[in-house]
Amino acid sequence: MERRTFVQGAFGLVALVLAGGVTALKRGDVSSVPVTFVTPSVVDLECAVGPVMEAGICLRLQGDGVIGGFYGDTELFSVDERGAELIRLADGSLALDELAAALGGSVRVADVASFFVTLGQAGYLANTVLVNFVEMPA
Repeated sequence: MERRTFVQGAFGLVALVLAGGVTALKRGDVSSVPVTFVTPSVVDLECAVGPVMEAGICLRLQGDGVIGGFYGDTELFSVDERGAELIRLADGSLALDELAAALGGSVRVADVASFFVTLGQAGYLANTVLVNFVEMPA
């Protein structure tokens, strides 16, 4: 998997995908950084109503509010705390509007949709997120 960087933007969810061949930044030994969450391996994709993260992606606090998404020792992406919370909730049980509501109304559904569409395009979702932005409430 390639490393992607998700930068803070509108509500911390605007994503910037770095083009090919970017390697993980050296931040010391990642095995010493405590894992705060690991995406589950057993999710029924046929029953999923929302996004499902690929299994085995670990979230680790990198400092300054930045949380890294790792697969093994390879850093895949970085998100802020709201992005990490969305990843923790992405088990297929919540639709996009429910995910936005779970963050306490501080995030628009369109921002949540953009976040997961970008994760899907990067290959970090186990299912496809279909979004019709024309019909989506603000």
